[in-house]
Amino acid sequence: MTPPKGPRDKAASLSILRRLRPFVAAHATLLAVAALTLPFLAGAQLVAPYLLRLAIDRYITPAAAGQAGALDGLWTLIAILLAVLVAEVALRFAQLYLMQIAGQRIMHDLRMAVFGHVQKLSMSYFDRHPIGQVMTRVTSDVETLNELMSQGLVAMVRDVVTLLGIVVVMTWIDWRLTLASFVVFPFLAVILGFLRVRLRSTYDRSRTFVAKMNAFLQESITGMGVVQAFDEQERNVIEFTGHRDNLLKIDLRGVRLSSFLSASVQSATTVSTALVLAYGGFGVIGGTVTIGILVQFMEYLARFYRPLEDLSDKYDALQRAAAASNKIFTLLDEEPAIRAADDLRAMPDFEDAIRFEGVTFAYDEGDAPVLSDLDLTLRRGEKVALVGSTGAGKSSIVKVMQRLYDHQQGRVTIDGVDTRDLDPRALRRFFGTVPQDVFLFTDSIAANIALDEEAVSRETMAQAADLVEATDFIGTLPGGYDARLGERGANLSFGERQLLAFARALASQPQVLILDEATSSVDSETEARIQRALHNLVADRTALIIAHRLSTIREVDRIVVLHHGEIREQGSHRELMALDGIYACLYRLQYQQDGGNIGAA
Repeated sequence: MTPPKGPRDKAASLSILRRLRPFVAAHATLLAVAALTLPFLAGAQLVAPYLLRLAIDRYITPAAAGQAGALDGLWTLIAILLAVLVAEVALRFAQLYLMQIAGQRIMHDLRMAVFGHVQKLSMSYFDRHPIGQVMTRVTSDVETLNELMSQGLVAMVRDVVTLLGIVVVMTWIDWRLTLASFVVFPFLAVILGFLRVRLRSTYDRSRTFVAKMNAFLQESITGMGVVQAFDEQERNVIEFTGHRDNLLKIDLRGVRLSSFLSASVQSATTVSTALVLAYGGFGVIGGTVTIGILVQFMEYLARFYRPLEDLSDKYDALQRAAAASNKIFTLLDEEPAIRAADDLRAMPDFEDAIRFEGVTFAYDEGDAPVLSDLDLTLRRGEKVALVGSTGAGKSSIVKVMQRLYDHQQGRVTIDGVDTRDLDPRALRRFFGTVPQDVFLFTDSIAANIALDEEAVSRETMAQAADLVEATDFIGTLPGGYDARLGERGANLSFGERQLLAFARALASQPQVLILDEATSSVDSETEARIQRALHNLVADRTALIIAHRLSTIREVDRIVVLHHGEIREQGSHRELMALDGIYACLYRLQYQQDGGNIGAA
């Protein structure tokens, strides 16, 4: 059994409301106009039963008793009643329309805030949280909150105002009938209190299960090639069934609770109606209550429990929204691990070198260091290659240098300036990276090369593509640079995608070029084209090359051999071969695997 909601939970709910306040305040005018309709709408709902009472007691009952001229003025009263009903419909439409507009705009702002915040989060956050989970926060969680903001919030206020007005008027007319009407209300209040905590807990778990299922879906669809290649479709279906069963169970629990809530309200309506009919009927017989008053009470009673039943549905939506907003604001409270310094220094002109000085780095606190007391220098204009087995720390050096992750000890400097004192965005623009796993967006060739088409001219983009010999295959595509790519560049070959990544890195005109195993998986012809372009690419830039194919780095200025996060050897290809250490062993082994003749080499 779920424990009762404590002070901490209530404080959390109030905190969520406070967090929503800035988004609501931005559209206060629309909400204020919608709120202005509340008293008029409540008034219209209170006036209509009173007019019915007048029609019965003043005109219909006397006419039934045979009084002459009793129906005089009835048509005027009916016209007033119709006017009140038309006004009620118009006011309700205006309120719903304004609330829909305000709700959509508030959710637009919230979704933009969540997406903008996600852009600022560090890579370490995405290491811990599946992409599908993050997508759930931006999409379905915000949409769940939207249902409350656009449809339920003001409607709940309207219903509360109407309920209070009905209670006041009913008490003023006949307090005894009012007491008979609400004798079951305390029992209903107990049921509402019982269900409140359980609904909140249920919907909170439901949002968690939705996020897990979406994460699994995103991963499964992205990796469909692997799934089909290894015939794992059946296992995927079984695992998805598990996720869906968990969600189904918790959703069915929510359905049972909300159905019980709705049934409780309907039962209270029925019992209250019976009590009013019994008490009021005897009052009519005894002459203490008129038929008009009884009808007026019946109308008020229907109008009381109708919004109360609506409130039960709105309350259901409120609990869903509370669970969703808790997830959303937990994401918004996530602080980026990489933060800009308060006193930023200007980006250096890069005239000297990038230096790692005693750098120790681990991806998570408590883990074994990936880099240990590393000292490394990359001088301006120098071409340096990083070599080592998987897990040696090659890619980690790049990530620390770009400050995608922060190191725990030591410092990284550019011309003597600590990278932690620089603007992270300017620092990353300083580098041009060609990753091993090329990611292309579903957009045009031009947009994928330039990324920021306002900052990179069409001429610069075309020059970059020409340098890496990408213009040949671009010219064969329908539309050329305006040709639209499929998802992740699915309509291009692997080599063509890597050539576009080369062009992208060059188009931003970086000071340092980073090639992260950029030729590890291309065919010989494409590799030859890339090698022809490499000389031009790195001519006036510092180049850091990470490679497993050692044949591609024989001409670099310096090769750094890493082992378990430490530098074991440094030197040119000839020097390291003469040293006959780790590099020489790796080179001979790879050359033999390639079917070459090591003696000739």
